[in-house]
Amino acid sequence: MTHALKIACGLFAALMAMLGIRWWFAFDGIADEWIVQALGPVGVNNLTADMGSLFFGTALMTALGLRSGKSNWLLAAALLMAVAAAGRLYLYATAGYLPATLVSLVVEVVACALLIGTHRRMSDEHEVRTI
Repeated sequence: MTHALKIACGLFAALMAMLGIRWWFAFDGIADEWIVQALGPVGVNNLTADMGSLFFGTALMTALGLRSGKSNWLLAAALLMAVAAAGRLYLYATAGYLPATLVSLVVEVVACALLIGTHRRMSDEHEVRTI
């Protein structure tokens, strides 16, 4: 079971890395797909840096947790996904529900659960090995 969870987390990390690459190196394409408009060069800079860092950061923390066996890194990545989901829910409550964003919310919540579940499983196995 732990092996399957680690594979799922690895695939999630790869997805996050690919999204980070797109925000950094193919901004126009992903901005059009995600219906995001940057107002001038400063807007492009901010979106590229902020969105790229969210995705790359999540990918790196997930990969560090898997590679090093220190599953607390998975909790850090889960926290980023939880904060993103919370931001969406806040906007649903204050600006209204947007059906086009539901898939993103589901991905964030499922990723958060996956990362936390994998952390717990890895922690349990670590405790069993050290006893």
